[in-house]
Amino acid sequence: MQIQPGFINYEDSRIHILKMGSGPKLLIAIHGFGNDAGIFRSVAEAFQEAYTMVSIDLPGHGKTVWNKTYFEKQDLMAIIQGIKMEFGVDMFTLMGFSLGGRACLSIVELQPNWIDKLILLAPDGLKKNFWYNAATRNVFGKIIFKKMMQDPDAWLHYVDKLKQWNIIDASRFKFAKAHLTNEDIRHQLSYVWPVTSKLIVSTILAKWHIRKYKIETHLYMGNHDRIFPPRQGQQFVKGLKTASLHVLDQGHNLINERLIQELKTVL
Repeated sequence: MQIQPGFINYEDSRIHILKMGSGPKLLIAIHGFGNDAGIFRSVAEAFQEAYTMVSIDLPGHGKTVWNKTYFEKQDLMAIIQGIKMEFGVDMFTLMGFSLGGRACLSIVELQPNWIDKLILLAPDGLKKNFWYNAATRNVFGKIIFKKMMQDPDAWLHYVDKLKQWNIIDASRFKFAKAHLTNEDIRHQLSYVWPVTSKLIVSTILAKWHIRKYKIETHLYMGNHDRIFPPRQGQQFVKGLKTASLHVLDQGHNLINERLIQELKTVL
């Protein structure tokens, strides 16, 4: 498969991308937290004859160099528009995993007429996340989040208490412990969460646009995913005639051969 790395210059930042495949149709893919553009390589390879995939490194990931305080919707749209114009198409297929799903929903809000098909893989953004909102949009929460990132050991016993009091479930407890105790992940989280905090999704507007523009939409979610469980997808597709929920016997990390086989029925 043909793989062509490159950069998109945007203001004083550089967005790293991977062009993969050589098909006539354009597929823009956006990864999740802790991943990079290469996570979609197996998907691109499976559909290389039908699609050319452009996979983006989000700020704080891969080789992208981001020099702004926030990564906002207008930044995302300018980058997507540049890819669309370079490829010379009116519409494209959009795919997003986890955090990338939130970015995709932001695109649906602003330019639904660009999207031929929407593929959401265990997407963030379907439901407001109390802990994320507290850490990035509340003054007191921002202070606590910063202190936790700087000195996690001093806060781990509070995480234990939240688990004991059933305020967080076992999966979120495991997630929090892993992210607090791994220095590399913690540093990335302390950057990525604040910089992407302006990507606030209106599911009402996104659903309205999917309905109005009849966007073929497919949600893939794992029935063992406790971060973004399938019930969020069930609520989202409710009332949308062009949207389908596909529940897989997996956890959060869906990008594998089984997913590819499922995607062959819709791409």
